[in-house]
Amino acid sequence: MKKKRDYDVAIIGSGIGGLVCGCYLAKAGLKTAIIEKHHSPGGYCTSFKRRGYRFDTSVHYIGGIKKGALSEILMNLEMETSLKFHQDDPSDGIFLPDTSTYIRANSQDTIKEFKKSFPSESKDIERFFRFIMQNDIASIYRKTIEITLEELLNDFFSDTNLRATIGIPFLGNMGLPPGKISAFAAIVFFREFLLDPGYYPVGGMQAFADCLANRFKGYGGDLVLSKEISKIILNNNVAEGVVTSSGKEIKSKFVVSNIDATRTFKHLIKSKTKEALVVDKMVPSNSIFAVYVGLKRTFKDSFKNLYDTWLFKNYDLNDSYKYLTKNIAEGQISGVMVSFPSFKDLSFTKTSKFTAEIFTMAPYVSENFWAINQELVTEAVLNFVDENIPGFKKYVDFKLVATPHTYYRYTMNREGAAFGWASIINQIKSSLLPQVSSVKNLFVVGHWCTMGTGQGGVSTVALAGKKVYERITNLLL
Repeated sequence: MKKKRDYDVAIIGSGIGGLVCGCYLAKAGLKTAIIEKHHSPGGYCTSFKRRGYRFDTSVHYIGGIKKGALSEILMNLEMETSLKFHQDDPSDGIFLPDTSTYIRANSQDTIKEFKKSFPSESKDIERFFRFIMQNDIASIYRKTIEITLEELLNDFFSDTNLRATIGIPFLGNMGLPPGKISAFAAIVFFREFLLDPGYYPVGGMQAFADCLANRFKGYGGDLVLSKEISKIILNNNVAEGVVTSSGKEIKSKFVVSNIDATRTFKHLIKSKTKEALVVDKMVPSNSIFAVYVGLKRTFKDSFKNLYDTWLFKNYDLNDSYKYLTKNIAEGQISGVMVSFPSFKDLSFTKTSKFTAEIFTMAPYVSENFWAINQELVTEAVLNFVDENIPGFKKYVDFKLVATPHTYYRYTMNREGAAFGWASIINQIKSSLLPQVSSVKNLFVVGHWCTMGTGQGGVSTVALAGKKVYERITNLLL
């Protein structure tokens, strides 16, 4: 006798894409479960505590809270008043040897900052921002879909420093230099992330994920934590549920995967699929090396206005990317991003502890490589920050290091990828690894599906979750 279904939809993984998808489905009345292998939801959008210090795993702020896809999603899910955000202004400072440029809360102020830093390029700066901010997305698509960001920037600007300044946020937030990243993916990211930037949730990044999780449960969804999925149940190429690592079957009409696509199609599914062949040929994004720093309280007396700080010594971002492994092995750091979450959080109290998070691109090489080089790289990162923010090191009270293997262990993302698939020209087409899989009733959300606009970023994965909800509900109409 056929077992009765436990749920309409079973979602594997509670990253932001899975949480958003689950919220929409549960709100629509579908019996939905999200199964997460960790003890807290959120994926990369989480926080953790060590020795009384709270750190955000990797997301340093969220863009598009007032404008764009994410603002509409928060409104649809009735979250616009349930979670408070603080918006930094400026949100980012980009520092190269000869210039300092700021990303501001208002896009017009950001344009003024760029013109102030690069007065000889003022007209072209206006022309560039006018192009990326236009309402005609089709026009942007036609111009940028077959070129890299470097080719696009070369069309607008002659100043090498200016091109590097614009390229740095993409290197840090999408893991690719201008010579590698799709121009279209970069512009979509810029519009969603940097034209309405700098929103930090009160209570930290975990508060954002927890708010979505609570909304999901409030709509009647079941959030199952600390349970890993070992198998997707198939019957004649139709997904019919999942099996936990303890052997428990959870039957459902639909399955949604919010985890690494390689793991989904090569480990959880035991039969051959079209996607299993595709993922072998695809390239994941870079991983990161992080130093989480607990700061002495006297730090606040010496340093003010601590926005996200991008520190780079090399204008040639393509060169930094090309020789990443060699440079890391030699303790050569070409650039970092430093975030100061405790200075953004309105819930910070007199007894709270100050923190900084330092991120730099890192290759996924052997664990032995990192065992040998971790201490060297840690010191190189701290020294690099101290050279650019004089006196920083003397305020370090505690430090914790995460290598690409750390991120792999926690997320199971292939090669510890921080941004899903690399958003290169031939990896952003929606037909490459679509949300609707070749397995009937199995869908993909998060930064491991291709939607035609590039991967990575909270807004992107949230939109992926909404789109899968729409696909599932359309099938039920």
